[in-house]
Amino acid sequence: MHLRPAAILLSLTLTLAAVTGCSEQIKGAATADPNAAEAPATTASKKPSTSTSASKSADPTSPKQQGDVKITTKKKVTGLETCGVLKAADIEAATGGKSSADGGCIHTTTGPSTVITQMVTVPDVVDQDGEKKQIEIGGNTAWQVSASKEDCQVTVMLTDDPTAFTPAFSVSVLAIEELDTCAAALKLATQGFERIPNA
Repeated sequence: MHLRPAAILLSLTLTLAAVTGCSEQIKGAATADPNAAEAPATTASKKPSTSTSASKSADPTSPKQQGDVKITTKKKVTGLETCGVLKAADIEAATGGKSSADGGCIHTTTGPSTVITQMVTVPDVVDQDGEKKQIEIGGNTAWQVSASKEDCQVTVMLTDDPTAFTPAFSVSVLAIEELDTCAAALKLATQGFERIPNA
């Protein structure tokens, strides 16, 4: 069995956790530094748009999603512990392995060997590689993305509020040994969804 994909996933997960899971929204307005040098003007010309209809620019704060989002149960999305929704006992019950951590974004288990990440995050299923399937958890839109039989992620929407900074809960399971990763990810995502307080 190759361990290289696990090392790559762990590296990417740590980066994602540092960038997404452990960030916070900052309010205020950006202002230019009066001491900064002016940027040089570009000489490249752009072709004017030939479209006659008014185009709507994409909202940079809205998450990329796949299809319409259905929310039956709105969940709290502010003041949550970003990575501590699931505990070691939850991970062990879903995988049958022994977890070495209690809380946090990343859990590893032995017997079977797995790497599990959990976080309240921005749904990014559109950009992910693998087989995508739209499902529901607790009446809310969710996606299951399986890059391989060893790697599966389930992301469930917590709210349809466009101002929510992290509107989804996501669990990813990477198995080094034989394990139904999608079943484990679905079980953990469902348990985490149920544990997050309703809005």
